[in-house]
Amino acid sequence: MTLVAFATGLSLVLILGMIHHVGVLTIVRVAPNFRASGHAPIMITFTCLLILHSFEILSFALVLAALLEINGFGDLGGTFSGTWEGLIYFSGMSFVTLGFSDIKALGPIRLVAMFFSLGGFMVLTWSATLLYSICSKIWQQDS
Repeated sequence: MTLVAFATGLSLVLILGMIHHVGVLTIVRVAPNFRASGHAPIMITFTCLLILHSFEILSFALVLAALLEINGFGDLGGTFSGTWEGLIYFSGMSFVTLGFSDIKALGPIRLVAMFFSLGGFMVLTWSATLLYSICSKIWQQDS
């Protein structure tokens, strides 16, 4: 089951990368022209990235719920109460803080959570780079 969990985690990060790539391409097309006056492109990009990351976190919570139903794949312990709130919280904490939370992954599912933390780090830095590049262009035009 360990190898299956490893492969599952790796596959989920690859899917996350594809989803994020499409999301970023969409954001770049949706954001107003960078030559536009004001800071609308920055705020629109920020808002769209927030929505994209929220979607990614919710998607992982759904995947977690499905994986927890597989016998022998592992469980969530600590303060996990079996609710959607707990799944979303664990998903988000794995995504943004490398998994430091009061909910603990137990068994092979730990590998999936580890990969989601890696994926979260990768797409968050990708998003930060996009936002920084847009801010730089706008701020250069304003000076």
